[in-house]
Amino acid sequence: MPVPGLQGTTSLNTYQNLDGTNLTIGGVEEKAKSQRGSAAAFLGIGTDFNKEAMAVLDFKGTLNYDKNGIFNQNLRVRNTVGIKSCTTQIRYSPLSVNIPAGKNTSLYANPHYVGKYNYKTDKWTNSAGVFAGVTQKISPKTSLSLEVQRYNLQDIKDNSGKNWGVNAIISWNL
Repeated sequence: MPVPGLQGTTSLNTYQNLDGTNLTIGGVEEKAKSQRGSAAAFLGIGTDFNKEAMAVLDFKGTLNYDKNGIFNQNLRVRNTVGIKSCTTQIRYSPLSVNIPAGKNTSLYANPHYVGKYNYKTDKWTNSAGVFAGVTQKISPKTSLSLEVQRYNLQDIKDNSGKNWGVNAIISWNL
């Protein structure tokens, strides 16, 4: 039975880097929304189909700059636990844009900072990136997002495949 004010979603996300590496995550999210923003928690499992399977726990928040939520800032804290790795990643975007482009379509862009701590290697890494894409509502409960991502903007001259990716996300509202 749905809880008023909360929205449950099941999703499958795949992040395919152009150097051949990937990460695919499936799970469930519970989100509370208001006119000012949203808060969500996600629990899932992920794999790179090569070396590792992991549990994934995300906490996300957005704060809208305008009443329609076209401009916002957002924060995601992603925790992953696997046999070979255990990390916490913080991704912060001071200005995200989500523009309605039709009744069932929206365009978005998200420049961001990413800091990641690996507990097994005791190393912290930092980078800047941006992703942009389109979300299409396929049915009243299903949407598909396709996006392009550029990693490591701090090394703007390195346009190798390790710094580019294509992502696909399919979501089902519960």
